[in-house]
Amino acid sequence: MIAILFAKESRRLKNKHSMELCGETMVDRIARILVESGYFENIILFTRDYSLKSRYAVTDFDRTDGILIDSILYCIGKYHEFLAVGGDMPYIDRDITGKIVNGYEKHSIAYDSEGFCQPLFAIYSMDIYEPLKEYRRAGGESISNFIRKSDMKCIVGLSGKLKSVNTVEDLMEAREKLCIH
Repeated sequence: MIAILFAKESRRLKNKHSMELCGETMVDRIARILVESGYFENIILFTRDYSLKSRYAVTDFDRTDGILIDSILYCIGKYHEFLAVGGDMPYIDRDITGKIVNGYEKHSIAYDSEGFCQPLFAIYSMDIYEPLKEYRRAGGESISNFIRKSDMKCIVGLSGKLKSVNTVEDLMEAREKLCIH
């Protein structure tokens, strides 16, 4: 299986994916954790930012219309099966990654964090490709709404590990909690 880091441009915290966190960029930290987990053959950084790179991931440039559902559809069509990870989730670790990978049984699965099935910590596979395409053709734009309405399984786990960095305050908190001094 592969893992795909989705790193779209942030409206709230510009260039957050390349910001320093514990001596490395945020995307490098996340990609390194995924590599070190040992679960993935390859890590792909999926982005529209031509300057964003990772030492641990191959870059695939996002040429979709710009909303997450289109990016996920593109990746399912191209890669068939992958763990989608938000490029702003630096709290993930081997345990949470193992829980979703080990819960995967060839049917798309998302990680439920506090009653919310997270679209950017989910394994997508061909079983939802056609239903997701149909949902999109019918005007659906929210991958979260699709997950809620579909028969996609969600496994329950700890929520703190899926916290995203969206503000300067989030970044400072992540540095305080994750960086060992």
